[in-house]
Amino acid sequence: MVFWDCNMSYGIDAVCKNIGDLKKQMQQTGVTGGWIFMAFNEVTRANEMLAEDIKDEPNLYGIIKLLPPYTSETPSPKELPAFMKKHKFAAASFSPRNQRFMMRKISVGDYLEELQTRKIPVVFNTNRGVNLDDVANIMADFPALTAILTYANCWPSDRELRPFVEKYPNLHLDMSYMLTDDGLREYSASKILFGSAFPESYMGAHMMVIKHTNISDEAKNLIAGGNLLRIMEEAVYD
Repeated sequence: MVFWDCNMSYGIDAVCKNIGDLKKQMQQTGVTGGWIFMAFNEVTRANEMLAEDIKDEPNLYGIIKLLPPYTSETPSPKELPAFMKKHKFAAASFSPRNQRFMMRKISVGDYLEELQTRKIPVVFNTNRGVNLDDVANIMADFPALTAILTYANCWPSDRELRPFVEKYPNLHLDMSYMLTDDGLREYSASKILFGSAFPESYMGAHMMVIKHTNISDEAKNLIAGGNLLRIMEEAVYD
């Protein structure tokens, strides 16, 4: 079983300070590759540091932080795909509450239109300044958007998450906070991505859930890494 983690982070504002420590943890637990978020609140510098750290790492890809394009702090919507390809960013993210902007079509719609058309994934993580109301508003405006939703809630959340999964065909759930096999069995395997939320959580715990839950080997392989690799293959950056 090959594991690709959709939710890893390191940085100045994290317990895991550098990419070397992150790679050590991946080697110890048997994670082949994945997506990385830079935990540093200065957006432009965070993107630069992450790009530098992953440029020679074949199985590590970044999650770029975006700000509304009107202040020209991040690449414009039309420039974004080529920029992401050049610097090994596989997905985009927004932190409206941390960065003081509205997560609405008026602010970031030009980005989302471009990302939706190209099937470039967007990460919505409620631990990083976005909430479910934000996600609901954006998905209503961009229903074909390829999205990964991380809902940082340890309580059962079917009533909140099921509408997203059922209504939007390209929305997937990061399993970082789904710590029971019942949680995995409740949803189609094609809708779930292995995520550890490292360093806030331990990678091995989430791997154990996948390995020992009562689902088929095919489903386990999809969740462990197959779905994430498929999403990356479908994205168009050229």
